[in-house]
Amino acid sequence: MPHPQHALVELPPATVSRYVEADLELQRRLGKSPGPEFLMSLAVEREDPMILIDDFCAAIVQSLRENRA
Repeated sequence: MPHPQHALVELPPATVSRYVEADLELQRRLGKSPGPEFLMSLAVEREDPMILIDDFCAAIVQSLRENRA
């Protein structure tokens, strides 16, 4: 089994704010939360990278079509 890989990424402030809000909501509901970083790691684990590349490619194609018109 591969070992976990640590990753440092820059996130837009709006993205960080959403996870901080989610963290606060979890604290409100349960009294505790593992923190916004943990919530982000859950999101990464649940996301299908193949769907992401499909969406990314579709956005590029759409942008090229719009610029062509």
